[in-house]
Amino acid sequence: MKFMWLITLLSLLNFQETDPKKEILKDWIATQNEGSNEAISQFIDQWFSPELKENMKNREEHIAFYRQIIDEFGDLQNLIYKEVESTDTRLKVELLKKGLPLVPEPSPEDILVVEIDVLKDNPRYLSRGLGMGALICYIKR
Repeated sequence: MKFMWLITLLSLLNFQETDPKKEILKDWIATQNEGSNEAISQFIDQWFSPELKENMKNREEHIAFYRQIIDEFGDLQNLIYKEVESTDTRLKVELLKKGLPLVPEPSPEDILVVEIDVLKDNPRYLSRGLGMGALICYIKR
């Protein structure tokens, strides 16, 4: 009985200690899968730091960049295919297009790389916009 109680307590603690970078990623996946300009705008409002929003010269250009990724890449699976890098202020992951099997290994054209950089003093905010692109583009660099 004590063992089950300990497992439950640890599960609750893990649930409460969520990583803001993964929350941002989860919200981006939902935003991309919804696919609307309104969802993109809401994502910017929620996750971009106040300084980043203040220095944003043209919000429509940011929306257009994300819109292009959404239009070219389509819906995403709700799981991380590969975690490339994870630090206190950075998360870089690979995500798969919705409907793709994990085996055999997907083509680099079907893998979206997402880079999330958060503020050190306030990790609930992005320090810059999301870095994104198909894995094939990262390979060609």
